[in-house]
Amino acid sequence: MKAQVAHDDLVDMLRRVGIRATRQRVALLTILARAQGPVAVEEITRAGRQAFDLTTAYRTFDAFVLAGIARRIELAQGRALYELATEHHHHAVCTTCGTIADIDACLPRGIDARVKKLSGFASIDDHSLEFFGTCTSCAT
Repeated sequence: MKAQVAHDDLVDMLRRVGIRATRQRVALLTILARAQGPVAVEEITRAGRQAFDLTTAYRTFDAFVLAGIARRIELAQGRALYELATEHHHHAVCTTCGTIADIDACLPRGIDARVKKLSGFASIDDHSLEFFGTCTSCAT
């Protein structure tokens, strides 16, 4: 179960990254902080009882991602999902029902440096590793 983040902490989080803490932004960040996993903007606007339109929500989440307080995740489902940017982690996705589980394991240390060398890139700034399979509920 995810710990609740206090309203004042969310306001402070926005202010620390230079984003004005409007009522809508705090509401969007609150919904994101309470989510049990990565969520689509459409789900977030429904959870907010349509208090904001999709365009506003997408723009706000793009600003959150640029500021480093949210993470955009592409899980081969044809749409972006968002989550609060916490510790680095990966996901396991059920290809039957779409359940998403956070995985705290990561690649072995040094893999980014190896990828940098093999690719000839000047830097490797981030990586994404997602696992796809069948959850226990769907397997029974």
